[in-house]
Amino acid sequence: MAKEQEAAAAGGAGGRPRLCAMQKGETGYGFHLHGEKGKSGQFIRKVEPDSPAEAAGLRAGDRVVEVNGVNVEKETHHQVVQRIKAVETETCLLVVDKETDEYLRSLRLTCTEEMVHTGIPTHPDASPVKSPASDNGDVWKLQAELSSRNLKRHKHSLSSESGKKAA
Repeated sequence: MAKEQEAAAAGGAGGRPRLCAMQKGETGYGFHLHGEKGKSGQFIRKVEPDSPAEAAGLRAGDRVVEVNGVNVEKETHHQVVQRIKAVETETCLLVVDKETDEYLRSLRLTCTEEMVHTGIPTHPDASPVKSPASDNGDVWKLQAELSSRNLKRHKHSLSSESGKKAA
């Protein structure tokens, strides 16, 4: 197993998905969201220093999995931005770094909020884990195959420091 996979499996630094809850500051949340050509999903391009996003643990390169509890992996850039803006003063993003994302994909697992707390199974045959307070079934879900279509590159700043619309 590669080092990053071992770190991901062990839940080490960067080894788990992260839940980043933040309150909007005077200049917005302080992160820039964009889509990457040929990759599914939306990514954090830049995190402003001393911003609510930085304080919440958001990092450049993170892929956004959920916005305020809703999976956005198959949504367009515009739809993700609208979800972030839907709650005016705060947002909560479930994100995954590149190494953890690749590890989850290698296991054909979809990232879930539960993994923030319980970790990631070390192999695909791992038994599903249920939270004691949860009765909604298996936490580990097989990831649907992603299409390889080319996606347009979109950028959006969720900070009023740029010339773009602030969130």
